[in-house]
Amino acid sequence: MKKILQVTILGVMLAFATTVANASETTGTLTTGIQTGMDGTVMQAPSASPAPGTYSSAQTVTLTGGAGSVSVHYSTGGTTPSCTDANVYTGPINVASTMTIKALSCYPQGAESAIASFAYTINTTSGGGGGGGGGGGGTPPSGGGGGACLSDADFNNDGHIDVFDLNILTLHWGSTAANDTTGDANCDSKVDIFDLNILTTNWTG
Repeated sequence: MKKILQVTILGVMLAFATTVANASETTGTLTTGIQTGMDGTVMQAPSASPAPGTYSSAQTVTLTGGAGSVSVHYSTGGTTPSCTDANVYTGPINVASTMTIKALSCYPQGAESAIASFAYTINTTSGGGGGGGGGGGGTPPSGGGGGACLSDADFNNDGHIDVFDLNILTLHWGSTAANDTTGDANCDSKVDIFDLNILTTNWTG
């Protein structure tokens, strides 16, 4: 009886050891700057220069793809770009009027990065001008240009409050010279937690 019991226990131990030995799958997460023992490419959305914002003259915008990307595709008319469309970035984009550029980095084997959105406001009107009406007696809100603050956190003016507006807000986080196209949702010239609260409250996705 003792011998049968020993053989049974040995069989169970061998079966368990075989199961453990077959568990050879490797899992993990690719993280920039940290050695994980895994090979691969971390896909990054393009960057733009100059930074999105309000300018008093036309700008020439340069897009730079993420590390390891083979091309950058973009759109300027509000459509969503993809790595299969014909709008391949080949050189600087002339921004002569208010415009939002959307772009993504394209990687080998059809892999695509997230889409980045860059909103530019071009205000070429002069600050002077005719003597006009007598002007209202109210005090404009801090950071405003005179008049009510109408921002609802739709910083790129595409009719949606979504991840593109969140990207703009985070890009300009901490700024003290912002406006309603660069993350200032409450028109106090700052980009801070109050603007983030407004964005999340009005989020449309």
